[in-house]
Amino acid sequence: MRWNLLLLSLAGLTGCTVGPNYKRPNVSAPPQFRGAQPPPTQASLADTKWFDLFQDDVLRGLIAEALKSNYDIGIAAQRVLGAEGQLTATRSALFPHLNGQVDSSRTGLVSPIISDGEALGVASWEVDLFGKLRRATQAARAELLATRDTQEGVIQSLVADVAIAYFDLLDYDAELDYVRESVKTRQQSLDLVIAREQGGVGSMLDVDQAKNLVETAQAQVALLERGQEQTENLIQFLLGKPPGPVRRGRKLTDQPQPPQVPAGLPSALLERRPDLLAAEQQLVAANARVGVAKATFFPSINLTAYGGAATSDLVGIAERRGAAYSMLGVLDIPIFDAGRRRGDYKTAKAQHQEYLLAYLKSIDGAFRDVSDALIGYQKTREYTDAQTRLTETLRDQSKRADQRYVGGVSSYLEVLDTERQRLTAEQELIRAQREVLAALVRLYKALGGGWQ
Repeated sequence: MRWNLLLLSLAGLTGCTVGPNYKRPNVSAPPQFRGAQPPPTQASLADTKWFDLFQDDVLRGLIAEALKSNYDIGIAAQRVLGAEGQLTATRSALFPHLNGQVDSSRTGLVSPIISDGEALGVASWEVDLFGKLRRATQAARAELLATRDTQEGVIQSLVADVAIAYFDLLDYDAELDYVRESVKTRQQSLDLVIAREQGGVGSMLDVDQAKNLVETAQAQVALLERGQEQTENLIQFLLGKPPGPVRRGRKLTDQPQPPQVPAGLPSALLERRPDLLAAEQQLVAANARVGVAKATFFPSINLTAYGGAATSDLVGIAERRGAAYSMLGVLDIPIFDAGRRRGDYKTAKAQHQEYLLAYLKSIDGAFRDVSDALIGYQKTREYTDAQTRLTETLRDQSKRADQRYVGGVSSYLEVLDTERQRLTAEQELIRAQREVLAALVRLYKALGGGWQ
């Protein structure tokens, strides 16, 4: 009866938990992101699922395949399983442990031979008087959540990486189509210049300049083909596959874009971005470890109970004779450890401050990411519009230069100069169109979308 009362009393004491309880730090979020179109609203581009944002069926299929087979996704999943196992192991210390022991021996140099045997059950339990084990369990649980948030961040990065690599591939496709067509056009121009030179109207300088245009375009084809195939290899790697070709869907210029890109409220980032969630859970774990270190300054109680059979007749154990039991309680009182506990406590507090600063830094970095992405997306669209107008102007200028040369009004040098400018402008327009799509993906990721 007294033993039961003692256990009940100790169980009541386990409600005492030393160390600080976690409280989210005060974060002064700005009223809206810099670069966002006012006024701010609750809606955010990040609320859109990735398979709704990307309207290219082939791209959707590539992302889905990557989420199943990518190596980083698999590694992240195994880390989650490991964290789950660690939580289970840490939490088990809160409960009594039961083991079985069986001993037997035979001694004696002459008759009679003495036989001894024991079959015991051993129950042990550390009473969590000051919350050391509960704080350790809190830390392990927070680390598990941080690992899961990190896994979601890996998913988010993978979605963005596949999408950007796919748009890069479409960029190479579009540039190659244009440059290859340019090679044909320039070859026709070269034939015309050669005919004029042979007819005594042109010069060898014009021929050399025309050849230069053809060879420049041919060299660009080789460089673009290199980039195209290497990008295909990158996409296959993200899919967990060996190098090989990649199927295409819509062309670069046919990729749809949302009519609006609302950023939402800055405060919502704290609940949406996986990296911020993971950083906060690391802070929660560090806060709990402060409690673990503080609890070591207080006494601890370990209870051990033995029960079973002990007899000098081995047969007696099987027949359940010779019952034996024992109960033991050990009070461990810290007296002197040369500063070990104090050092551990100081380390835990310093690590807590480190994770606090890292969390606050991550938040400021997230605000900057969104602002940079908003500005990048808007300014890239403005640049693309300006580049479109410039390219149209150079197309007209190139046509007029060809007409002036054929009419004998100007030299081929004018054709050469305008053609080079036009080719550069055409390629830059294609890259700008690709950059708009990539900027959209970066904004989507910065806002915390893509991992759902």
